[in-house]
Amino acid sequence: MNTNHTEQYTESLWVQILKILLLSLSAFGYTWPLVTGAAHAVVVAAVIVASLIAFLFARMRLRMIWCALGSVVLMSVGLIGSYMTLDVIGMMDFDTTIKTSRFWYYAGLVFGLVFLSRSLSLRYRTAQIIESCLIIGTLVFLFFAHRDFDLTSPREFADYLYGNGYDPIEVYRWMGIGSAFLALPMLFGRVKPVRAITSMALLVLIALMVAFLVKDARLPLNVEDPLGLNSTEDKQNNSSDNNDDNNDEDKDKEQNNSGNNDQNADNNNGGGNNSNNNQGPTGNEDPKPVAIAVFYDEYEPGDGIFHFRQTVLSHYDGNHLVGSDMDDDVISSMPLTGALDAVPVQSETLHEKISTSMFLFKEHSQPPQLAMGQHVFPIQNPDPKLFVSAYGVDSLGLSIDLVRLLGRHSIPMEWTEEKKSHYLAIPDDPRYKALSDIIVRKIDPRFIGDDVVKALYIKSWLEKEGYYTMKTKHIDASDPTASFLFGSLRGYCVHFAHSAVYLLRSQGIAARVALGYAIDNRLRGTNSAVLIMGNQAHAWPEIYLDGVGWVTLEIFPENGDEPPRDFVKQDLESLFGELARDDKSGGKSPEARKEAFQLPWKQIWCGFGLLLILALLGCYVRKAYILISAHSCHSESDAYKVLRGTIYVWCMYGHNWRNYHTLEAFAADKVGAHSATGKIVRIASAPKLGGSLTNAQLESLADLYKSARREAAENTSLVRRILGWLNPIVLI
Repeated sequence: MNTNHTEQYTESLWVQILKILLLSLSAFGYTWPLVTGAAHAVVVAAVIVASLIAFLFARMRLRMIWCALGSVVLMSVGLIGSYMTLDVIGMMDFDTTIKTSRFWYYAGLVFGLVFLSRSLSLRYRTAQIIESCLIIGTLVFLFFAHRDFDLTSPREFADYLYGNGYDPIEVYRWMGIGSAFLALPMLFGRVKPVRAITSMALLVLIALMVAFLVKDARLPLNVEDPLGLNSTEDKQNNSSDNNDDNNDEDKDKEQNNSGNNDQNADNNNGGGNNSNNNQGPTGNEDPKPVAIAVFYDEYEPGDGIFHFRQTVLSHYDGNHLVGSDMDDDVISSMPLTGALDAVPVQSETLHEKISTSMFLFKEHSQPPQLAMGQHVFPIQNPDPKLFVSAYGVDSLGLSIDLVRLLGRHSIPMEWTEEKKSHYLAIPDDPRYKALSDIIVRKIDPRFIGDDVVKALYIKSWLEKEGYYTMKTKHIDASDPTASFLFGSLRGYCVHFAHSAVYLLRSQGIAARVALGYAIDNRLRGTNSAVLIMGNQAHAWPEIYLDGVGWVTLEIFPENGDEPPRDFVKQDLESLFGELARDDKSGGKSPEARKEAFQLPWKQIWCGFGLLLILALLGCYVRKAYILISAHSCHSESDAYKVLRGTIYVWCMYGHNWRNYHTLEAFAADKVGAHSATGKIVRIASAPKLGGSLTNAQLESLADLYKSARREAAENTSLVRRILGWLNPIVLI
């Protein structure tokens, strides 16, 4: 032990007690999802004991290096004790073993961390920031999932809020402000309670002002732009992330795929150069919701996949496929000002009408639409804090199986040569036609020349011969589609879709690539809503059949190395569906309030206005008391009031005596040592120096006070005197 170092104990007792309480709550919050029962009591006890020992060692001035080593030893003991307990599980029953292991683990870990943070804070003021971060981090740890719109976590708390009609986003926002408020005392050291209360009150006022300014702010949602279909603003904001991952879904394998942040990234992958597409898989990142679709009609897609199309790529510009005005049957703009209608090309007799409402969590430049969207129109947004936009869609979905369309041709007789050329254009590479001829050569002679059978054979060939993987990008090839198709046949949805389109076109079948989202019906819940996740972005081919319209031709690769996709959280899907229907309880309570909880801002600001007025009145009353009480002097205690009143007048006029070493020096510099101010300073200071005052001196102080006020006024401009009288707060 060394008692000669400079480390000093710097915290008041009441501050220590408050910090122990807050650290106990913080430790309880961190371990709440991890432990149950008596383990919580162990955690709190560890915080209290560690804080007391840290306090004792600080008073003993034990060097910090020994405290740090001690905390490491304690944490190591806890970890080793936990693992050793599990190793001897046979010596105790299972329940006792688990409880004992948790005791060692959490007691040692919490004890060591709290002991280290308290030891640092008791010696170094800057280290108190660590404890403040621990307090704020508690709330972040418990509710971080809401950053990704996982509004059902933590379940117990979220269910209670929704069941009573409260908006969790609003509640969590206030809890965040509250955590920042509670973190302030962690920065206190030796501070007087009055000053601490004043600081806390000021923070409350600032917190309320911040809450008022951000009360309409939405939850931030950082979602990848898998197929480059987000808004232009998002693209500009994410321009530095062009190497992000591109996500896609393979339905047969239910695969997780990566994404791209460039709008033409996928067609570049499929048919041209792409210098920005250096991506990799994103299997380690949890998917985030981008939209919720609410159904009003029973609809089961024939292939088991819900396709939410946003745009199509049909024009071959000599390099790759891009969008075109020729695709006027696709609504590729958001209905910002009114309803939008697609040019009708789908046969209504072969399709069923589907009505859905779409609610987007993330801005998109094109509206996702189920199947073949025909009519898109704006609807009321039930919760602008949750959804960035809302619109309705009337769609047409194919009502019969594709095999029942055998015998139909692709190109209608009424199409112009320009339109035929548009949907049949392919790269100037004879291998596409040669390969497609080899594929369709195996068709049963009874179906030779049937465009539907050709399409099914090409689809089947790609499914059997292709290998789905995100590890092969083909980004260095001049024609990525050719590199995929005539090379390893290893790639993802973009490569499969472009390959199918080029092979189909080489056989005289009108085809194009569709971009959007694809959701496997087997992975969703049983409610009438479909939750669309960011990693479900997809590209697939469409073919045109005369008398039918555009038909989805999904490719299901039979082989691949991507892991199966997880099931969508049914409770989250159901919750978003109910919120989209304007049920503020999220389906938790049929009697919940229609309107979400709203703070009474008018009453709050009126109350603060009243408090501010009362505070100003109190300041003026204090000012008047100081100035009036100095007019009479009958005792030595009154002499101090005269001195205080004199200095108050000078400070009120803007003369700061603290720039001088003593009051005597201040008076001598301002009006001279023999002035009324100088005499008051000498007479009133005498009792503090061991002297006493005579009655004559006491009686003279009142007259000197009047003279001192005149001296202060004579040495101050009129403007500063007026401002001094108006100022309610004067520091002396």
